[in-house]
Amino acid sequence: MALLKKINSDPKIKNQQKKLLLWFISIFMVITMTGFSNERKLKITKQYLNIPVGYKARMKLVEIKVNGKMQREFPVQLAEDSVNYWIYIDVTEFNGKSITLNSPASLKSLNRIYQDEQINGSDSLYKESNRPQFHFTVKRGWSNDINGPIFYNNQYHLFWQSFPFGLSWNTGFMYWGHAVSADLLHWKELPPAMMLDSLGSPWSGSSVIDKNNDGGWGKDALVLYYTAFDRVSGKQVQCIAFSTDNANTFKRYGGNPVIDSNWEMQTTDTRDPHVFWHELSKHWIMVLLEKDGMSFYNSLDMRKWVKQSHFKGLWECPDFFELPVDGDNQTKKWVLHGGSPEYMIGTFDGKKFSPETAKLRYCDENKEDPGDLLYASQSFANMPENRRVQMAWGRIEHPGMPFTQMMLFPTEFSLITTAEGIRLVANPIGEINRLHNKAYKWESITLKRANEELEKIKAGPLHLKINFSLDPGHFLRLSYHGDEFLNLSSDELQIGENSVELLVDKTVAEIFINHGKHYIVRSLNKNRNGDGLLFNSERYGPVINHMEVYQMKSIWNSAE
Repeated sequence: MALLKKINSDPKIKNQQKKLLLWFISIFMVITMTGFSNERKLKITKQYLNIPVGYKARMKLVEIKVNGKMQREFPVQLAEDSVNYWIYIDVTEFNGKSITLNSPASLKSLNRIYQDEQINGSDSLYKESNRPQFHFTVKRGWSNDINGPIFYNNQYHLFWQSFPFGLSWNTGFMYWGHAVSADLLHWKELPPAMMLDSLGSPWSGSSVIDKNNDGGWGKDALVLYYTAFDRVSGKQVQCIAFSTDNANTFKRYGGNPVIDSNWEMQTTDTRDPHVFWHELSKHWIMVLLEKDGMSFYNSLDMRKWVKQSHFKGLWECPDFFELPVDGDNQTKKWVLHGGSPEYMIGTFDGKKFSPETAKLRYCDENKEDPGDLLYASQSFANMPENRRVQMAWGRIEHPGMPFTQMMLFPTEFSLITTAEGIRLVANPIGEINRLHNKAYKWESITLKRANEELEKIKAGPLHLKINFSLDPGHFLRLSYHGDEFLNLSSDELQIGENSVELLVDKTVAEIFINHGKHYIVRSLNKNRNGDGLLFNSERYGPVINHMEVYQMKSIWNSAE
């Protein structure tokens, strides 16, 4: 910039020379900032493009063009030297067509991209050393917020925020990942449900079934509500996509965005629409983060939305549902929670939520790690038998893997009356029993005997249940691979008998105390020493009345 000023003000340089020099300098600056663009032409004959990634490589934008028109763009650390792992993209839509890959990356790295009917690493897929064995993880890349889980046409559909191009998220290039399951346990990952469009990246949202064709897209259409994020302006607006082919493909609504409240709210924090049908008021309801809390909107046609109220105090990724108290369908309460496990219980009249409790938590703070390991949970819509089952993003890394983050095990919500009042509890879904392999059971055993028996069980994914008593001043301490992940004192438990249910997978432990009254998530040490599950401190530990241990089957045995 200083050089430009000097040239412009120097009287010794003639005007024509100035123009020529300034033109050359501006072209040089553009090239310096954007880099030279290389291209590679390919005729697509196979399903996947396998793309090499290097940890130390700079993130560069790759464009896919057909007949000179850009079809897709994505950032990737395209490996220039050593390859650390491979990602893939499904290019079925371009089959038989010639495409051009454009990128400022070197031709050497572009030429490493190759076509195949299999993704690179398919021979070890789901068998990797740090791959959880009964928790859902993506094949490649980054995953975060759960989006729009729903039971639709006899299948469970799970969507999530996906960045399939690397191990760190990129908010401007998020997709909606998509997987289906028949049992909430075994998942088949499908191509992304949504990628970028002209309004931006599809951020978090929800899904509903339009049973009466209120929106006009077709009876029983699956309708997705999501936030579109423009990476240039930073705007966040609310949009619709829909499917009429059993969720195989989704089309954007031509009238998007259906809500743009950025100017009204004087913020770009307007996101994560949670939509459902409210039978009592005969309206569609949307709960939407706006600025400092949740706004409640109404609609009759699913397209035009009118704001009814605003509730401060909870932050992003809302979930909102009604549950019976103690199983009594004559006594129901509404539960509103945000991205963290914080929630409130209250009433809802179709326009306004009225809380009856202070802010509560259904998952305890993690004492060892900053922040919540459980985040952005969502419950499945349209569940059979009116069950309320939720899944959450587990904010856990997987070193050395071609993927990172995970989904925590599905848990079933219920409202129970406690001495402190009505509370939300979470417990592992009953379907977990289908994953049990070899079983071990004991009655009234000492802690020393318990450890002797546990030492005989091979380290690996486990499901443990214990009923125990703990004397004052004593504690329950558990370790796995030499890493202590649970330390409970008698002060933290109820007087008399207590229960702990424990899910141990390769990188995570989920702990449910006294039938879900306390739910704890712990990240496990990735450096394993071969030791399995053990109680620490036999002298001051619990008295075990009953213990069950199950070795767990992998959910990936039937995965592709």
